[in-house]
Parts: sequence; structure tokens; C-alpha cells
Amino acid sequence: MSEITGNVLKSFSFLTILIELSKGQKMTAYEIMKCIDSFGFKAQVGTVYCQLGMLSEWGFVRGEEQETRSRFARRGATAYEMTEKGMKALEEFKKKWRKPLEYAYKNLNT
Repeated sequence: MSEITGNVLKSFSFLTILIELSKGQKMTAYEIMKCIDSFGFKAQVGTVYCQLGMLSEWGFVRGEEQETRSRFARRGATAYEMTEKGMKALEEFKKKWRKPLEYAYKNLNT
């Protein structure tokens, strides 16, 4: 994978996490990876967990451990949700990046 493709994919997965969690549903890292995969990309486990960790440190998302349904698992999966601070940050991002994203979309399709 080229360096450009790798960096864009990391940015895409970061943005996908924010967009999906902004819909108000709790999601596990596995569910987020499946969402990214649905666009034809292979999400790296380490990347998604790293990004969720950063977002948690910044106060944009919060994780809550769920009960496990498997007798083989030591603990349940963590479900993440967007915080109020995260919603505000995403709204600021959308305002600032709307024009550049429209430009990129327009010019990538020509």
C-alpha cells in the first residue's frame, strides 16, 4: 500500500468513527471496522483501537464495557459513544471542511 493510500485510509477510518458514533448509537471497535470494511477498505485493528484511544483521551468518545455472552471471553467488548464535546468538535470540523471536501469530491470525479 502506498504511503498516500495508507494515510488517507487512516484519516477515513478516523472520520468514519466520528460520523458513525455521532448517529447516537453505541458501537464496538469490531462494528466500526465492519463499517469501514463495507466501503471496500480493510480496517486495521490497531489503527481503530488507537484512534478510539485518542478520541477517548480527548473526551470526544467514551467507552463502556459490555457483558460478555461467551464463557471463553475474559471480559466483554467495549461499546463506544460520542460525548457532547465530541459532537461539538465534529460540528466545527464539518463547518471548516465542507468547502475543501466538496472541492475534493468534485475534482476526484472529473
